[in-house]
Amino acid sequence: MGFGFVVARFGLFLKELALTRPDLGSKSSGFSLWVGTALILLGVAVNLISTLSYYQEIAQLNRGETAANQHSITAIFVATLLALCGLAMAVYLVMVR
Repeated sequence: MGFGFVVARFGLFLKELALTRPDLGSKSSGFSLWVGTALILLGVAVNLISTLSYYQEIAQLNRGETAANQHSITAIFVATLLALCGLAMAVYLVMVR
């Protein structure tokens, strides 16, 4: 969520930079606001899902069951999604430069 906030505020930084240094020609397309907001919302979703998963695993342990053999589909999904977001941002930065 913190990284999403930084990404979202990067567009504001570019706008301020363009006002103070018009010779640099830096422009913000608004893309950073949407990507940053999406990362913040992803962080919120991960927090909610992990809280639910925590309570489910505690309930399993209280029943004497083990959850050690279960794979976390959510963790794999989030890691893949974040890797794709990072790749998309890298491509965007190379294309916009």
